Amino acid sequence: MLENQLATFTALVHDEDLQKYAGDAFIDFITAFYLGDAKAGIKTVDDVRKILFHIPTVLFWDKMKRYLYGTFKSYKDQLKMADKFHNDNSKYKQFVKRQIHLINELEDDEKVDYFAQLTRSFLITGLEESLFFKLTKFLNICTPYELEFLRTVGYDYSSPNNVVISSLYQYGLFVQNNDGNDVKYVLSDFAKALKQNCLNFDDGIGNMQRLLSYNQIAPLDILEPLTISEI
Repeated sequence: MLENQLATFTALVHDEDLQKYAGDAFIDFITAFYLGDAKAGIKTVDDVRKILFHIPTVLFWDKMKRYLYGTFKSYKDQLKMADKFHNDNSKYKQFVKRQIHLINELEDDEKVDYFAQLTRSFLITGLEESLFFKLTKFLNICTPYELEFLRTVGYDYSSPNNVVISSLYQYGLFVQNNDGNDVKYVLSDFAKALKQNCLNFDDGIGNMQRLLSYNQIAPLDILEPLTISEI
């Protein structure tokens, strides 16, 4: 059933009428998705409406609708997404499957909007797939408050340690910068990539280089264990 649903979903993402789905018309979208499998036992719009009254299903499709509207601004955008996989249907299906799982895990509307922005960056900037999925992990582990904090600070932000920074430091989003006797914390390249391609995507990046691949990311400092001689 899942395989047929995924196939139907990927086909619907290419639908030129996607932007027109709203209200009852969006019910048709969900109906088409479920009717992709004859064994699903769902044959009418009324059957789908009953499913929608199941809260987890309602929440999922609300997030999915929000994500699709935020990601694809035009039919051309939808075609761009398919083109990125060079007609490799198997790889594209796997990509969509991972997206579905990620959307289902996001617990906040703002995170869904951020995920849509991140997907748009993947769509139009050349953001590599491996870094794209790495950045999505930060959307899951960070709280909305932490993401808002990252969104509002500048790329050159520097600060002594505090509660928020200590949390983000554990995620690899801040690194230490020793300035004389003072230890300050600054954004890691992962944090800058998250801002450029997601949190602040619509703001532009000025004269900075956009971080699009792992090759552009500076490795995080890792505290090495003391040797016997050092002890």
